[in-house]
Amino acid sequence: MNWKREVVEDPYISISLVLLVIVGAASFYVQSYVGLGIFLLIILYFRVHQWYLLKVGEGVMIERSQRRLKLHCDEEDNWVFKLENKGLPIWGATLKMTFKDIVEPTKHPYSLGIANEIEVCIPFSIRKNEEGQISLPVKGKRRGLCRITNMQLEIPHLFGSGKVLLNLLDSVPTTIMVFPSSSPVKMEEQQLTLRQGDVSTPHSLFHDVFHPVGTRGYVQGDRFQDVHWKASARTGELQTKIFAPATQNEWMIAINISDRFAITSKLEGIIKHAAYLMQLAVEQNISFSLVLNVRTPGHTPYYYLPPGTGRKHRQRGLELLATLSTDEFTMPFHIVLQHLYLRRLVPSVFIVAGSLGSREEDLLQSIGKGHPHIFKLSLEEEQGVVTLWNRSLKIPS
Repeated sequence: MNWKREVVEDPYISISLVLLVIVGAASFYVQSYVGLGIFLLIILYFRVHQWYLLKVGEGVMIERSQRRLKLHCDEEDNWVFKLENKGLPIWGATLKMTFKDIVEPTKHPYSLGIANEIEVCIPFSIRKNEEGQISLPVKGKRRGLCRITNMQLEIPHLFGSGKVLLNLLDSVPTTIMVFPSSSPVKMEEQQLTLRQGDVSTPHSLFHDVFHPVGTRGYVQGDRFQDVHWKASARTGELQTKIFAPATQNEWMIAINISDRFAITSKLEGIIKHAAYLMQLAVEQNISFSLVLNVRTPGHTPYYYLPPGTGRKHRQRGLELLATLSTDEFTMPFHIVLQHLYLRRLVPSVFIVAGSLGSREEDLLQSIGKGHPHIFKLSLEEEQGVVTLWNRSLKIPS
């Protein structure tokens, strides 16, 4: 554990040492052994005082485990830091922590500094060879990933004549993730798609081969693998399996977080509506995937959450949205659309959000030839509306 150490002494100590030397010399000159003894005791005290300031705080360590606390907005929990002291005992110290206002303390006073940073001070004492922990009750304030940007341990001298400041140089791995809140979206009613899937529906050209619902007599043209051999042996005639009609019902939410050469000013609104769409997909048991035009290393050069269902899958999507910031490195959205088109990743329902240029609209038109339903998420006076996408027609000049 690397600390930057700074010792702050009382400015009167150096003056007192000079006066003590003069008094000690005078006592020795006049052969006043009582005064000389008092002088030596005071000198010893100052030496112990300096030794304590030089040694206290050595051996203080913070646990390096990778813990991440996950909260929703307005949800409360305790941010816990585990410490260990292998050096001198510490009494009456103060631990100062600085972090973004993504969360805010609920039981400790704090001050709000520049760049929306919160500084909180917590009393701290720990004996030698003791392990302890500091618990900071916090509440989720806004979407984001909260890290400790600065941690300082202020240790006063036992008699108040000086202090030691320890500034942590290492990063604190314990973080807090605040999930984005959701904002309702008005969405047009979906129609059946012309793709095979596993979603039951009363009328469809396709059937779910993993969901047999009965048998019927074999007719010429039935597939050999659809013959139900047990039913055929029981009835003495060939029987064919009947499968439930099904179609594909899968959403892909593709978000363009950039607007020309900067991050879009509507980022927070888009994220809230995207979170609601994922919640809606979970409630309706619809598989969904998420795409963001943020550069990432690997085979897929952008954020891509593969299709999935359920609350755990939704949580993974919320984690991607929670970590987005205005400092992200983006890639052109038309490259993302082209990659999805060439790899044939676009499902039956394709929802795009963010600004669209002529290149993006050309690719959406090509994607639409594969018969998916393409929707556009728009923000109208802080309300989200999902409507069928229509290519904007340019008026010739």
